[in-house]
Amino acid sequence: MVHFGHGHHEDVPPVINPPHQHAFILTGNDVLFGTHMTQYHCEIHKYQMVLRLGLPPEARQALRDLRRRNPTATFVLCNAPADPDRGITLLSVPDIASGRRPTFTGNIFFGFRDPPEPAPDGWFPWDLSWTIPMIEDVEVTVERVVLFRPFAHHEPPPPHPSYFLFGHGTEAHMTNLQTAGLLTGPFDAPRFGIDYDHVTSLAEAPQWLEPAMLEAGIVVSLPAIPRLDADGHPIILPDAPFAPGEMVETLYRGMGPVRRVKAGPRWLWASVVCNSPEIVGDTPGMSFHITKMPGEYWKDRP
Repeated sequence: MVHFGHGHHEDVPPVINPPHQHAFILTGNDVLFGTHMTQYHCEIHKYQMVLRLGLPPEARQALRDLRRRNPTATFVLCNAPADPDRGITLLSVPDIASGRRPTFTGNIFFGFRDPPEPAPDGWFPWDLSWTIPMIEDVEVTVERVVLFRPFAHHEPPPPHPSYFLFGHGTEAHMTNLQTAGLLTGPFDAPRFGIDYDHVTSLAEAPQWLEPAMLEAGIVVSLPAIPRLDADGHPIILPDAPFAPGEMVETLYRGMGPVRRVKAGPRWLWASVVCNSPEIVGDTPGMSFHITKMPGEYWKDRP
């Protein structure tokens, strides 16, 4: 019989997820989505999450105008840093997923700024001390949590990549369903991986998928792309396995028949950020592909 109480588990630390800043890759013109950037080794970012987002009309129109002028650029939403004088507090992924924080103040940035040399400890590329937002201090509404997926470190990688396909109307997007396996033993410092973070749009919503299922999101596998080598070790590609305009074979729920989708812009392909940094330098093929932030949005800290 299992007994629950406090006396037998006083030495077990509580499970918490501290508030912090989070980066979301933005997709969609008609309906806006944000996909959370992951880190397998950092408790605050050990989640995949896709949100349907709302912005005030002026900010939404400004973002549409920026997208029209920069159709293949990556735009990134970050919640604002804490500012007690303005009533702004940090948030956690569970805050959002639980519905406790349906709104927050955010900033929208143009791509990724490279760190200065030498990079300061805890470098955050969208720190307002170093970067200028395209759209600043915008009230963000979480209209719906489309995907919430905490990583489980015991899950092995599949033989072929799995992707979450979602969208609305004529627009569709995909992000790969990542694994964050524990690579070390009980007497070693934990290291997690090996996988990648991929966010892409499709050129059009697949006609074989009914609208309600597109809005809810489905899981597909990519049978033509190996995820493991002949010895069962994860394969890390230096870039996305398909290019914009390419027809990609998918299997709904990992089963036939083959259903094709047409790839659109790639917003993020990253293996450097998500995997434990200790293994990045020792693993061939690690890469990070995202739009570079134009110099006009750089700020030099005094």
